Amino acid sequence: MTGFLNRHAVILIFPVLDILLNIVNYAYHLLLARQLSSVDYGFLNGYLALLGLLLIIGSALQWTVTRDLSQHLTNHYRVLRNRLLAVVGVILLILLYVLPNLLPFTRINLLLVVLTVFFHILLSFRRGVIQAQERFYALNLSYYVESLTKVMATWFLLQYTNVTLALTFILIGMLMAYLVSLLQTPFPESTGPTRWHGLTHMIHTQVVMTLFFTLDSLLVTRFFPTFAGDYSVALRFGQLLLFVALSLSQLLLPRLSSLNHQQSFHIWERKLYLFLLSGLACAVLFYVTVVPYLIPWLFGSGYDLAGQYVKYMVLVYAGITLIQYEALVQFSLHRTSYLKWFWGILVLLVLSLMFVRQTVEIWLTGQAVVLLGSAFVLRFILPKQRLIAKKEEHL
Repeated sequence: MTGFLNRHAVILIFPVLDILLNIVNYAYHLLLARQLSSVDYGFLNGYLALLGLLLIIGSALQWTVTRDLSQHLTNHYRVLRNRLLAVVGVILLILLYVLPNLLPFTRINLLLVVLTVFFHILLSFRRGVIQAQERFYALNLSYYVESLTKVMATWFLLQYTNVTLALTFILIGMLMAYLVSLLQTPFPESTGPTRWHGLTHMIHTQVVMTLFFTLDSLLVTRFFPTFAGDYSVALRFGQLLLFVALSLSQLLLPRLSSLNHQQSFHIWERKLYLFLLSGLACAVLFYVTVVPYLIPWLFGSGYDLAGQYVKYMVLVYAGITLIQYEALVQFSLHRTSYLKWFWGILVLLVLSLMFVRQTVEIWLTGQAVVLLGSAFVLRFILPKQRLIAKKEEHL
């Protein structure tokens, strides 16, 4: 028993640390939800949805560095860093001038978002090294520094806090995490040619995946502006489910990548899938029976409808979590054909968001049907594609 715990301590402890980390992040949203008006909190979540889309660049970079280092693949990371920052800089400069004409965003707030994205890219190179080395406690430290900094800043300056200050605190947290990473690990070794394929593939995947859970955050302010605050609170609980699953993915990616050529890969992967289904079933039960009573206690009486919305939101995020898991497996196997199915799911989701919106509950039900149904279909389609791809590799 002791030997088992020693071998699997990280797998047992890391999810617990990640849940605690998400509680810290929840403290940030609790403070802001109580300080800001419901409308301002809804607009802040619009900025956070945009930031979530842009942070996929760094997240994809971290996953790519992790996979390649785990499989002992070389890359000229310094050249990759410089070119990536140049390309992203041009894109962000365009967004800085275009978005205020399309959405109710200010340029000062968008500038804070841009700076946060730049530091996240720099930080992600080093987090990828730490993750590939399976130094998960050090990785957790990096996340805790980022989160605790913004929460503490929010706490001390709560009475002055507005949307701009909230985004400033996020930037400061990212900067502090980057400074800590300079002490944790050196920049990844740069050798061989500069390889973009893995990164562009992962960015492609993350763009589609992030759109799954950010489009509604952007559109709710347009379709249901008076309910945006309640929706945002329910959204926080739904995203908690996804973030815990992503923390487990950080553990699984190095191991899945190292097993991708072994016969035991499919057996191990099926066991993980069954474990994930069991965890999601328990989460749905908890969200339906307990969470609606926690929301008024945590967020106050101004978000009464959030308790109703969260019962639907958990089903939406259960579907996103299952789809995210399929993407992780495919990425570990260097497959790309699954992306066409993901784009098909995104089209269905957009159609649902645009046309199935008589009420917020119906809006969420439409999303849940599309995502859970798609996750069920992917489970039967993608394994067959992997087998076909494997046969073609031997031809």
